[in-house]
Amino acid sequence: MNARAVLIVDDNLDLAENLGEVLSQEGFHCAIVASGHAAIDRLDDTRFDLVITDLRMADGDGLTVVAAVRSRSPDTPVVLMTAYAGQLQLDMAERAGVSDVVAKPLDMVELIELVRRRIPAERAESPA
Repeated sequence: MNARAVLIVDDNLDLAENLGEVLSQEGFHCAIVASGHAAIDRLDDTRFDLVITDLRMADGDGLTVVAAVRSRSPDTPVVLMTAYAGQLQLDMAERAGVSDVVAKPLDMVELIELVRRRIPAERAESPA
């Protein structure tokens, strides 16, 4: 996969596609999947510069995706999206190796800046 590759994992496809469209307009290549299982399959096939995953999905939780990212590519940043940001969930996310947690509904401007900060500069400057 080319530089600036972002995997978006959310069972709310409208939200995931909207986020993918916004990030694509900013120059990121986005792959969108609707389940944790599909995300893990993509991680087996493709290297991503960043993963954005929802915490709660119909087929499991985002922490399973985080664990899969950590086992395949320990340095890849993972952003966890959640509407359920209780202290227990935040503690679990931190222990799992999440880079950042963002609350839903998403602030797209803030999220774009976060993605830019999390993808290493040498990758961000590479041609897509």
